[in-house]
Amino acid sequence: MSGLFVNAYDIAFEGDVTLWRFPRLDGADKRDAELNAGVSLWTDADTFWCTRKPAGTSQARSVSLPTADPGGLVLFAARDALIEQAHQAGRDAWFGRGGEMHFMGLLASQTADRFVLEPELVVRLVQEEFVDADALAVVRARTRWRSQEPLASPEVAARAVAERAVRLRGEGPRRGWVEAVAGEEVRLRVGPAVHSLAAADYALIVGSRSVVAWRGSEALRDLNIASGVLTVSNKRNRYAVKDRFETAGRMLRALTWPVPLPGDATITLGKPVAIRQQDSA
Repeated sequence: MSGLFVNAYDIAFEGDVTLWRFPRLDGADKRDAELNAGVSLWTDADTFWCTRKPAGTSQARSVSLPTADPGGLVLFAARDALIEQAHQAGRDAWFGRGGEMHFMGLLASQTADRFVLEPELVVRLVQEEFVDADALAVVRARTRWRSQEPLASPEVAARAVAERAVRLRGEGPRRGWVEAVAGEEVRLRVGPAVHSLAAADYALIVGSRSVVAWRGSEALRDLNIASGVLTVSNKRNRYAVKDRFETAGRMLRALTWPVPLPGDATITLGKPVAIRQQDSA
């Protein structure tokens, strides 16, 4: 028997979770319903579900569900609770594609050349029938590179058009594509909408191509060393995958556990999941 650790941690639930439900009318769009209700929604054939009492409807009713056999609704409540806890701690957190959760600010950022390297944790909550756990938190660590100076800097603004920008402060969209920068204003495209925002509130997201074009190959080397892709001797880091898993684990544990759910339920973080492979006889 040989033990292998994968990028997942076991999650345990206790107690009963309180959710709210209200009818989903035929043809009702989830995104529009979320805007009207002021909360994130889970949908089934004829019902909207949420973790807080929704606005804009008198038909909402609270329901208590056991977490002993967690299913999709319990995982939905858990995701919402994790994001809400991060917001209460003053961290940036949001939902991505497929229910993924993104968290920033769990580890300190670094600077290299003219750039800031920010650790990002991505988490999925899933259930796996072959693992003895209520659920699994599948994690991965990423590093976001951005300009140290905001788009209000003429040097940054000169390279920003058609690139992505990320919010540093304020209440605007989290990120978008830069259409134009004029003095203190940036025009940011988010989906079909274009927003006029304060250029000082946004920084430029950069990748390898833009770093080399702006600051040269030496700057890219410095960023890859700081990110753990290369060693200080400019060789590929053979332990980069292991390092990223350990970094993801540190960020996951940096969240405050246990996490309360609506009602009297809680989520508790366990250990890394060990997958064992048995040699065939």
